[in-house]
Parts: sequence; structure tokens; C-alpha cells
Amino acid sequence: MKKLLLVLVLTLIIPVTAKAQNTGYDGGFFIKNDEGSFKLKFVGRIQPKFEYIWKTVPTPQDVANGWNKNRLSFSIRRAELGFAATIEENLTVSAVFKHSTNSTNFSAVNIGSAVGTYVVMPEFVVTVGMVGLPLSMMSEVSSRWFLLPEPPITELQDDGIANFTIARASFSTPDGLGVNFAGDISKFFYSASVINGAESNYAFNPNRRISAGLRVGMNILDPVPGSMTDFECSSEPKLTVSAGTDYQAKRIDPNTGAEIGYMWTSSMGVGLRWAGFAFTTEGYFRRTKVNNPGTAVFARPHLDDFGYYAAAGYYVIPKKLEIAGQAAQIFRQGPDNNANSFGGGINYYAYGNNLKLQLAYTWTMDYDDYWGAGADNHIHNIALMASAMF
Repeated sequence: MKKLLLVLVLTLIIPVTAKAQNTGYDGGFFIKNDEGSFKLKFVGRIQPKFEYIWKTVPTPQDVANGWNKNRLSFSIRRAELGFAATIEENLTVSAVFKHSTNSTNFSAVNIGSAVGTYVVMPEFVVTVGMVGLPLSMMSEVSSRWFLLPEPPITELQDDGIANFTIARASFSTPDGLGVNFAGDISKFFYSASVINGAESNYAFNPNRRISAGLRVGMNILDPVPGSMTDFECSSEPKLTVSAGTDYQAKRIDPNTGAEIGYMWTSSMGVGLRWAGFAFTTEGYFRRTKVNNPGTAVFARPHLDDFGYYAAAGYYVIPKKLEIAGQAAQIFRQGPDNNANSFGGGINYYAYGNNLKLQLAYTWTMDYDDYWGAGADNHIHNIALMASAMF
């Protein structure tokens, strides 16, 4: 499959390169024909990361992986290469080949995104392929523009529970093959998706189930882009409010065998950018309907989770030196499975956002003490990550 995709990419590149009249750089290297009716753009990045992690209580997963209370490691956090072919400005086909050390899905090179987008009009844009579900402002933010090396724990934290209660992840949106409809209408915008209930970019959907999501918002002032920072040091304030909701289909919990009837997640948030200052905050609510608890000791017909994050950044030196802070909490129904996380960092932009260094410290307090340690788990993380992108 990968060889076939490579052949397809080269088939597109070679004839266009031979006839290209215009080449250059615009957020990525591009080649386009003389009439401007066809444009092929390439982007890529690599993010090596050095980190020290110290935990007061090693989890069973840590011990199984040969870790104790602390570890020092070097990893390639992300490495990717992508392309997008635009035809007559209305049709774009794009794909990203990605590796991510911290992700099971991308421990080897895989396709991170493959979509086709057709702009019927600015008010109605159709995208098919790996579209996932829309939910929040964070779900639209590229990891190229995180304030710290990692997003808030509302995006990536898991309660780590096995055979005690139903394991629930944080509020990040699921992947999925399907279709998305989006558009801008005056100051308002919307994004709606319907995807396979399997919620996978690779698996089939044998049970004929679907998941669906909708996000709407309003640009009260100038629109806030898909970034957690105000790198442009905007001369005019940007202010956007957003709300979203996702319905996720019936499933079986892999840890307890519990039958989950549905998961319903909603969000509300606001983003402000002005003069090098960026502030973003969102709150989340999720209800999990439990049809059958399986082997879960703690289960209710409905399990309710809440969470929020707040992140702020300011350029001490415009487009060069930024200080940032980030806080997030998750409150899951049930004993000892909440989480708090607070952190801060310094970002140095050596060559715009194409080459930068991020140094951050994050403290996370996990209340997962039911595996016998009898104490809350304090996790200290110091990370230094370099990002080289084109």
C-alpha cells in the first residue's frame, strides 16, 4: 500500500516538475503551472525531544516497560512529510506520512491524514477521507503551534484504570473515516462530520454504526486561527467563541468488557489574540451511557466527566521569545481517577516557526492510587524539544 502511494505521488510530481513555470515557498515548497490552475505543495517537520520524567509512584505499565520512578529519554516526538495538490483552486487532495514516538498508531511510519476537499463556495466546503470529529478549538489547532511541547491533559490523558471502573480517556476527538461539511457565513462558522463508528482511520465498520459531531462558533472580532500563539503579534485584536458536541457510537470497553451505549461530549471555549498575547480556554462535559458494566467494580447507568484547560502566551521579544503557561484539570465520576496538570515554558523562535526550541516544565497530579501504592502520583516532566519545519 505504501509503495503504491509513493508511486502515485511520483506520478503526480514528475510531469508537473517538467512543465512547472513557478516554484517557491509559501508555508511549504510549491510547484505550480504557468496558468495557476495546478499547484503541488510539500510540507514536513521533525521534532526531536529530550525529557526527564520523575514519578512518585511508578505505574504497573511503567514497571512492565522496565521503568522505575524516573527516566531520561530522547525521542523523535513527530516526523512527517506531506503534500497537497490543488486543482483550479476548488479541489485539493492531500496526504501526510507520519511517525510519532508517543503514539501506538504511529510508532512506524503511517498515513496520518488523507483527504480530498472541494470548495463549493466559502459557505459550503466538503471534505472526505480521514476527517475525524470536530469538537473544540483545540481539535482544530495544529501541533506545530502548541504553546508547550505537549497539549493540555484534556487532550491526551487517560485514567489508566483496568478492571476497576470503565477506563475513560480525556476529551480529545477520535479519528475516523467519513465526510465533513464546513463553511463561513459572515462572522459565523460551522464544521460537521459523520464518521465510521469504528472511529479508526484504518479499520472497517462492520456494525453499521456511525459517530457524528458538530462545532459552531462566532468571530466576534477578527478570527482566531488554528494556533495557540499570536506569532504575528496582531495589531488588531482577534476574538472567537466556539461550542461543539460529539456523539460516539456504541462500543465495548477493552479494559472491563463493559457495553457502552454511547458517549456524548460537549465543549465551550473562547480564544483571544492581540499584540503578541494569546489566551485560550475551554470547558468540557462528557456523559457515558453504560448498558452493561462487565467486570467493572464501579459503574453507574451514566458516568459524567468534566474538564477544562486554560493556556496563555506572550512574546517578550516579538516573533522571537515567548513565555507560556498552561493549566488543565479532569474530574471523572468515580473514585481516584481525576487529574490536575500545571506547567510553563519558554519558546525561542530562531527562524520564524520553521525552527524553534521549546523548554517546559509540567507537574501532573494523578489520583490513580488504587493499584496498591496508597498514594497520589506526582509526575514531574522537564522537556526540551526542537522543531524544524518547512
